[in-house]
Amino acid sequence: MKPYFQNKVDRRTRSAMVDFLKGHYRYDTMSSWNRLTSYANNIKFHRLGLSSKQDDKAYEMLNVDFWEEIRGPIDDFTYDQGHRYTICSNGRSGGYLVLHESHLELTGHLSYCPTCGQRNFKKVPPVTYQDENEEVIAREILRSQNSWLPGVYLGQPAIQTLTISNDKKLLLINRLKTELRDCSASDACGVCGNPRSNFSVPPSRLMVANRGIDQFEDFYAEDWSMEALRDRVDLVCAFDTACDAIRSNFIALLDDYDVVEITEHRPVQIKKLVAHAA
Repeated sequence: MKPYFQNKVDRRTRSAMVDFLKGHYRYDTMSSWNRLTSYANNIKFHRLGLSSKQDDKAYEMLNVDFWEEIRGPIDDFTYDQGHRYTICSNGRSGGYLVLHESHLELTGHLSYCPTCGQRNFKKVPPVTYQDENEEVIAREILRSQNSWLPGVYLGQPAIQTLTISNDKKLLLINRLKTELRDCSASDACGVCGNPRSNFSVPPSRLMVANRGIDQFEDFYAEDWSMEALRDRVDLVCAFDTACDAIRSNFIALLDDYDVVEITEHRPVQIKKLVAHAA
């Protein structure tokens, strides 16, 4: 499909790149009263270059939730930018796509339940240990939620019965306290009771900044080198390309699908009197 939001930019001259960046459409990153803006594109139906037939179909789709069907290019763009930038919708009806700064932040969850999906901030404790000494000490540490000083564990009856010396016990206690620091007492899910599993890679979430980008920037200043300008132009052009891909996905929906009304029958719980069984 022919590019719609994209523009060719001569990256050999500063003036051409500055004209592109300064002339690019902008919109609010938050509410208008914050007066913070960033690079943006208008994706309201009447601004997408639709045919009259496509335009009619678009308004039929107003009450259909189709955003998940077309937003894939945003994830691709965010990934390609190393999660340092992303695209968000803004406006009363979500009619603008806006470039935002972003970053990944760890959620802090260390394990999850494969059965119900519940996440937990504690890790699952080890299933096996090297020997009985290690297992007994580990159980005491987990039972006490790793909250005691090493010397306190020496006084626990289960640890006192171990045949190794106190010095070896303390070595094990100190090591296991470190290894079990983020572990729960058991692997049971707090919601459904089924076994949890540890994350192989800690999960993260995308955090979006609402500050403006290049709002009052002087691109002729010394700190804007030609290389820095090209990088900024590349970013904004990649943003425009992603917006084009979203527009293309939307037009494909208009051309390939029809809006129809269907009746869904859903179960409803009611109370009624039932005679006792004889």
